Amino acid sequence: MRKFFLAIITVSMFVSSANAQIKKGSIFLGGDISGNFQKTKMGDGTSNSLNSINISPAFGKAIKENLIWGLNAGINIYNSDYPADNAQYKTDGYNAGIFVRKYKNIGKSGFYLFVQGSFGGNYYKQKIEGFPTINRDELKRVSAGLSAYPGLSYEISKKLHLETGFNNLLSLNYFNEKRKVSDPTTTTYKTNGFSISSSLNNATSAL
Repeated sequence: MRKFFLAIITVSMFVSSANAQIKKGSIFLGGDISGNFQKTKMGDGTSNSLNSINISPAFGKAIKENLIWGLNAGINIYNSDYPADNAQYKTDGYNAGIFVRKYKNIGKSGFYLFVQGSFGGNYYKQKIEGFPTINRDELKRVSAGLSAYPGLSYEISKKLHLETGFNNLLSLNYFNEKRKVSDPTTTTYKTNGFSISSSLNNATSAL
């Protein structure tokens, strides 16, 4: 339960006073950060390790009252090592984008409804090595997409907001992918794709 709660909540800061409205010129700072580091010792003396970190900051500015334009970027790194299976996994992901967010305060309750639209690009690379039947499996993907979602923000103080939203409500994405599999001969696969999706199941805070 604690993990789920942390996953759907984010903290955003407005450098200038909100005073029931997010005034023109206010600075928006937000984003997400998470990490996982673990090591498991086996009975035969070997050990498995798994490390991951995700950092996704966002910066914006109110160009009009309750209207934010901003930039966001992110990095995701995942590494795992399983000596018993002679397998290693390495994943790197990078993304950047722009967003616009419109707030609507709910009276003087301190709550705001918002809608965010964004456009961004992503670079993803995965490498798997060491399986008995696969010496190496490399995948590289470049993608771009549009997304939109609603959310709810609560003004804890004049400079601090707590937020949650349905990040996967609507998204359109295009990707180009290249994969090389060596076992031991090398086979190359190239894939292009387009997707549209909508979901109400994943309430998140990602920008």
